[in-house]
Amino acid sequence: MNAVLRQAVIKAHGQLERRTAAYLGERRVRVSCGKGCFACCSAWVVVGLAEAEYLREALEASQPEVLARVEAEGPKRLRRLAQQKNRPDFPTLYFLEDNPCPLLTPEGACSAHAYRPLACRGVLTNLSPRYCAPGVVPALRGREKDTYLGQLEPWHGPEHYLKLPWQLSERTAQKLWATEQQVRGFTVIGELVGLMYLLGQPDFRAALQNGLAATLKVLRGRRLLGGQFGFWAG
Repeated sequence: MNAVLRQAVIKAHGQLERRTAAYLGERRVRVSCGKGCFACCSAWVVVGLAEAEYLREALEASQPEVLARVEAEGPKRLRRLAQQKNRPDFPTLYFLEDNPCPLLTPEGACSAHAYRPLACRGVLTNLSPRYCAPGVVPALRGREKDTYLGQLEPWHGPEHYLKLPWQLSERTAQKLWATEQQVRGFTVIGELVGLMYLLGQPDFRAALQNGLAATLKVLRGRRLLGGQFGFWAG
């Protein structure tokens, strides 16, 4: 991985952690997220190329067994994306299916927690983790729904998640993508596991070395570009 981009990723992660901690301290908010709480790990996570490279590099160095799970899962997600990238409900449908991230351990912890991307770091709540499970909030009715709604504050959203940490993660990711465009000349934005899998494929790695046009050709050949939720490169 390019050394400048590696440091840019590390810096972005550190900035988000510090800003989030400062926000939680000022608000005196204690998050309920912790080890064994992993419902949000069924979401469709979108990252830039540099973060995917950074995470793959970490797994290659110390956790080949976890990388093997990523390699096995990646093609499935890419095939699904090629077929359904135009569905307006695709991310919601995927989350409701409760497809666990291959980075999860049997105990429900993230095996790559220290290297997790910005999109994961920005998902926090101070309410009960049971609300995070796929399908739970939409299914609430009557008194249970009233209890849930009564706990929401202006600083929540979407749903019961903390608004500012999520917004900070999005802004930090966009700055990181811009940095990569300056350093590499372009970036690729797409689903985390699929992108990590592609980084292990010879045709994709060669395309990255040959520039944007070659990279677009490979992504187009795999039917991953375009659509509402497809990969983007530029």
